[in-house]
Amino acid sequence: MPMDILHDKLLPALQECQLHQKRLHTAWQELMQSQCLQANSLTEPQVRVADQMVYRFGRLQDAIGTRLLPALLQIMQEWQDEQPWIDKLNRAEKLGLLPSTEAWLLLRELRNQTSHEYPLQPDMVQLNLRRLAQHVPQLENVLQQLQHHARQRGAQLDK
Repeated sequence: MPMDILHDKLLPALQECQLHQKRLHTAWQELMQSQCLQANSLTEPQVRVADQMVYRFGRLQDAIGTRLLPALLQIMQEWQDEQPWIDKLNRAEKLGLLPSTEAWLLLRELRNQTSHEYPLQPDMVQLNLRRLAQHVPQLENVLQQLQHHARQRGAQLDK
Protein backbone atom coordinates (compact mmCIF):
# COMPACT_ATOMS: atom_id res chain seq x y z
CA MET A 1 0.00 0.00 0.00
CA PRO A 2 2.63 2.67 0.86
CA MET A 3 4.46 2.04 -2.47
CA ASP A 4 1.19 2.53 -4.39
CA ILE A 5 0.65 5.81 -2.55
CA LEU A 6 4.25 6.82 -3.26
CA HIS A 7 4.00 6.23 -7.01
CA ASP A 8 0.34 7.05 -7.62
CA LYS A 9 -0.10 10.03 -5.30
CA LEU A 10 3.05 11.40 -3.71
CA LEU A 11 5.34 11.64 -6.74
CA PRO A 12 2.72 13.28 -9.03
CA ALA A 13 1.81 15.71 -6.22
CA LEU A 14 5.48 16.62 -5.74
CA GLN A 15 5.91 17.22 -9.48
CA GLU A 16 2.86 19.46 -9.58
CA CYS A 17 4.03 21.41 -6.53
CA GLN A 18 7.50 21.87 -8.01
CA LEU A 19 6.00 23.27 -11.23
CA HIS A 20 3.81 25.76 -9.37
CA GLN A 21 6.66 26.74 -7.03
CA LYS A 22 9.05 27.39 -9.90
CA ARG A 23 6.57 29.64 -11.71
CA LEU A 24 5.50 31.34 -8.49
CA HIS A 25 9.10 32.07 -7.59
CA THR A 26 9.84 33.54 -11.02
CA ALA A 27 6.83 35.88 -10.86
CA TRP A 28 7.61 36.81 -7.25
CA GLN A 29 11.25 37.63 -8.10
CA GLU A 30 10.20 39.76 -11.04
CA LEU A 31 7.77 41.73 -8.89
CA MET A 32 10.26 42.19 -6.08
CA GLN A 33 13.06 43.30 -8.43
CA SER A 34 10.82 45.81 -10.20
CA GLN A 35 9.82 47.47 -6.93
CA CYS A 36 6.35 47.85 -8.48
CA LEU A 37 4.57 46.77 -5.31
CA GLN A 38 5.71 50.02 -3.70
CA ALA A 39 4.00 52.08 -6.43
CA ASN A 40 0.40 53.28 -6.31
CA SER A 41 -0.54 51.53 -9.52
CA LEU A 42 0.74 48.79 -11.79
CA THR A 43 1.39 48.82 -15.51
CA GLU A 44 -0.36 46.17 -17.61
CA PRO A 45 2.78 43.98 -17.79
CA GLN A 46 3.15 44.26 -14.00
CA VAL A 47 -0.51 43.30 -13.56
CA ARG A 48 0.12 40.15 -15.63
CA VAL A 49 3.10 39.20 -13.44
CA ALA A 50 1.11 39.95 -10.27
CA ASP A 51 -1.76 37.82 -11.58
CA GLN A 52 0.70 34.99 -12.24
CA MET A 53 2.03 35.27 -8.68
CA VAL A 54 -1.47 35.22 -7.16
CA TYR A 55 -2.54 32.33 -9.39
CA ARG A 56 0.54 30.20 -8.70
CA PHE A 57 0.44 30.94 -4.97
CA GLY A 58 -3.12 29.61 -4.88
CA ARG A 59 -2.34 26.62 -7.08
CA LEU A 60 0.70 25.70 -4.99
CA GLN A 61 -1.21 25.97 -1.74
CA ASP A 62 -4.09 23.94 -3.19
CA ALA A 63 -1.75 21.25 -4.50
CA ILE A 64 0.01 21.03 -1.14
CA GLY A 65 -3.25 20.90 0.80
CA THR A 66 -5.28 18.59 -1.42
CA ARG A 67 -2.61 16.30 -2.85
CA LEU A 68 0.84 16.43 -1.23
CA LEU A 69 -0.07 16.64 2.44
CA PRO A 70 -2.75 13.91 2.20
CA ALA A 71 -0.32 11.61 0.36
CA LEU A 72 2.34 12.08 3.02
CA LEU A 73 -0.17 11.49 5.82
CA GLN A 74 -1.37 8.34 4.05
CA ILE A 75 2.18 7.00 3.67
CA MET A 76 2.72 7.67 7.37
CA GLN A 77 -0.59 5.90 8.09
CA GLU A 78 -1.90 9.06 9.75
CA TRP A 79 -4.78 9.78 7.36
CA GLN A 80 -8.36 9.19 8.44
CA ASP A 81 -11.00 9.95 5.79
CA GLU A 82 -13.70 10.91 8.28
CA GLN A 83 -11.45 13.24 10.26
CA PRO A 84 -12.16 17.01 9.89
CA TRP A 85 -9.59 18.93 7.83
CA ILE A 86 -8.49 21.06 10.80
CA ASP A 87 -7.63 17.87 12.72
CA LYS A 88 -5.56 16.67 9.76
CA LEU A 89 -3.69 19.99 9.73
CA ASN A 90 -3.09 19.75 13.48
CA ARG A 91 -1.81 16.19 13.05
CA ALA A 92 0.50 17.32 10.24
CA GLU A 93 1.86 20.03 12.53
CA LYS A 94 2.50 17.53 15.34
CA LEU A 95 4.34 15.26 12.91
CA GLY A 96 6.51 18.16 11.75
CA LEU A 97 5.05 18.28 8.25
CA LEU A 98 3.75 21.83 8.69
CA PRO A 99 5.36 24.59 10.75
CA SER A 100 1.95 25.46 12.20
CA THR A 101 -1.73 25.06 11.47
CA GLU A 102 -2.24 28.73 12.28
CA ALA A 103 0.37 29.81 9.71
CA TRP A 104 -1.21 27.55 7.07
CA LEU A 105 -4.64 29.06 7.70
CA LEU A 106 -3.16 32.58 7.53
CA LEU A 107 -1.64 31.79 4.13
CA ARG A 108 -5.03 30.50 3.01
CA GLU A 109 -6.74 33.68 4.15
CA LEU A 110 -4.14 35.87 2.41
CA ARG A 111 -4.58 33.91 -0.77
CA ASN A 112 -8.37 34.28 -0.61
CA GLN A 113 -8.17 38.02 0.05
CA THR A 114 -5.74 38.54 -2.81
CA SER A 115 -7.73 36.51 -5.32
CA HIS A 116 -10.67 38.94 -5.10
CA GLU A 117 -10.48 42.04 -7.24
CA TYR A 118 -11.61 45.39 -5.93
CA PRO A 119 -11.59 47.74 -8.95
CA LEU A 120 -12.86 50.66 -6.89
CA GLN A 121 -10.29 50.06 -4.13
CA PRO A 122 -6.84 49.95 -5.77
CA ASP A 123 -5.14 50.64 -2.43
CA MET A 124 -6.64 47.45 -0.99
CA VAL A 125 -5.49 45.47 -4.03
CA GLN A 126 -1.93 46.81 -3.64
CA LEU A 127 -1.93 46.09 0.09
CA ASN A 128 -3.13 42.53 -0.48
CA LEU A 129 -0.50 41.97 -3.18
CA ARG A 130 2.27 43.24 -0.89
CA ARG A 131 1.10 41.02 1.95
CA LEU A 132 0.92 37.97 -0.31
CA ALA A 133 4.37 38.70 -1.77
CA GLN A 134 5.82 38.89 1.76
CA HIS A 135 4.54 35.36 2.43
CA VAL A 136 5.79 33.66 -0.75
CA PRO A 137 9.01 32.53 1.02
CA GLN A 138 6.91 31.05 3.84
CA LEU A 139 4.87 28.94 1.39
CA GLU A 140 8.08 27.87 -0.36
CA ASN A 141 9.52 26.82 3.02
CA VAL A 142 6.44 24.68 3.68
CA LEU A 143 7.04 22.93 0.35
CA GLN A 144 10.73 22.41 1.17
CA GLN A 145 9.79 20.89 4.51
CA LEU A 146 7.31 18.52 2.85
CA GLN A 147 9.87 17.59 0.17
CA HIS A 148 12.30 16.69 2.95
CA HIS A 149 9.72 14.38 4.53
CA ALA A 150 8.93 12.88 1.12
CA ARG A 151 12.62 12.10 0.55
CA GLN A 152 12.73 10.37 3.92
CA ARG A 153 9.91 8.14 2.70
CA GLY A 154 11.65 7.17 -0.51
CA ALA A 155 10.58 9.84 -2.97
CA GLN A 156 13.22 10.75 -5.53
CA LEU A 157 12.79 14.43 -6.35
CA ASP A 158 13.82 16.24 -9.51
CA LYS A 159 15.98 19.31 -9.01
